[in-house]
Amino acid sequence: MELSSGAIRNHIPELMYKLFSSAVHHKKQVKDIFSGMSIAFCYGAPPHGGIAPGIDRIVMLLANEKNIREITMFPMNQNAQDLIMNAPSTVNENQLKELNLSLKLKK
Repeated sequence: MELSSGAIRNHIPELMYKLFSSAVHHKKQVKDIFSGMSIAFCYGAPPHGGIAPGIDRIVMLLANEKNIREITMFPMNQNAQDLIMNAPSTVNENQLKELNLSLKLKK
């Protein structure tokens, strides 16, 4: 049973560009979109990573449940949709206005 997961982030700029190129991102696009990260790595940022404990999995074990969906507050289906909250969904104009946001749609 996996209770935590973690990884060391990619910290080699040329490898980062190569991996992004497989997703059809050119080196310039990567530099524009991830400028902070690519600059930091070019100046020698050390390898770093993290770990994230799976609190939901620990609760599943404590509750003696076999399926994580039994303890998850907002379970999602196979398409990453929350059917209880109808998410993800479109946002209406009133919701945008309330948050002082606007959409700039591509033409």
